[in-house]
Amino acid sequence: MNPQKEISYDRLVSRTKYYQEKSLQLEKSLLFAEEKIEQLEQELKTALENDDLQKELEEKVRELENYRIEVQQLNEKLSQSNLSAMTKKIQSFEELLGTIEQEMNEKEKQVESYKNKIRSLERRMKVQNNAPEEISSEQVEKENLQLTAYFNHSLICKNESSYVIHGSLHMTNYGLEQLDNPLICFRFQPIDYTNLKGKISSLEQSNLPEDKQDSLQWVYIENEWAKEARERGEIWVAPMHDLFIPPNHTVSLTDFQIPIKKQFEDSIVVEAFIYFKEQEYRARAMNQIALNF
Repeated sequence: MNPQKEISYDRLVSRTKYYQEKSLQLEKSLLFAEEKIEQLEQELKTALENDDLQKELEEKVRELENYRIEVQQLNEKLSQSNLSAMTKKIQSFEELLGTIEQEMNEKEKQVESYKNKIRSLERRMKVQNNAPEEISSEQVEKENLQLTAYFNHSLICKNESSYVIHGSLHMTNYGLEQLDNPLICFRFQPIDYTNLKGKISSLEQSNLPEDKQDSLQWVYIENEWAKEARERGEIWVAPMHDLFIPPNHTVSLTDFQIPIKKQFEDSIVVEAFIYFKEQEYRARAMNQIALNF
């Protein structure tokens, strides 16, 4: 046998072994990457239960980006070694990365939704904590504190037995100090006509995102005390967000409606009382809504 041919054959065997070893190394690298991806998926699920979720998500995104770069590098090596089977595995790996990214985007949206719900719940708890437990609606005078409130209203007759009162309550601070977070009590006499609608939301409706809410949003106070108050002809409302009335400023609860179903000859009176819990100050509206049938 020709010695030169023997050398060429040995080189061929050696080169074949080299590429086989190289292929095994690449397969090991891919297996390690796949195991790392599974580990990242598990860590992402666990991260959803942690308070620092957002930071962890950003960290996982960076890790995934590093693995994408590593995959691209592996893909280049595989193309150089012309191993078609390994190329298919890389493509499958990239598809898996795409799926993980899509799931991460969905999780981020869920996290943001949960954050909005938490902010809304915090606001609801604040309203509930500011609700009175047991107070009188009688006016209380205090030095440096003076609030003047009055109704503007009109009556619309739908038919002989159906009416709607459209009104607004305006509150002006004529005192020397700022008034904080007014609570408004509407008292109805007789109590059969206790009903108030309009631009007043329930606490559940206040879950809307902040960009879709009115800048001044009023909500019904909803707790056991408020339920008992309604039974005696009172409806209490409060601002959803902190509301401050500086001296010589006016805030209003506008466009409320009081539907009335006339059943017999009667008279209806609606009064308003404004209560500031932090300053322990109460005031009565200067006028009232009064109807006689």
